[in-house]
Amino acid sequence: MSEQGFRGVPGVPDGWELVRIGEPKIDEWYLSINGKLYFVEACMPTVLNSIVPVVRKIEKQKRYRQFANAEEFKPFRDRWWRYKSEKFTSRPPRGYDDYGWISGDTWGRLFDAIVFDDGSPFGVEVTE
Repeated sequence: MSEQGFRGVPGVPDGWELVRIGEPKIDEWYLSINGKLYFVEACMPTVLNSIVPVVRKIEKQKRYRQFANAEEFKPFRDRWWRYKSEKFTSRPPRGYDDYGWISGDTWGRLFDAIVFDDGSPFGVEVTE
């Protein structure tokens, strides 16, 4: 089975995907015969010995975009950054304006080349 599981299976609610048909394990969700979702929190012998659809919530991956201007970057100006190819060398922010850093790097090039020192993208989360 692929890492993605099975999406769009009849009976599996929107936003969920089928992991397998089998005995659910502790900390897994399963779909009961009445179509309701249940979470296995502890050893439940009647459930653990049942063959049911085991499902998981589909997690939406966060999306980011480059900073639009200096004002949008302002709340992030105290966060250190590093090049994507480096793992341990972080630097403080540089002078910036509406086009990017004063050194000539545009917001678009910065978004492509660097991340914040915690590994998060150098940009703004898209919440649409």
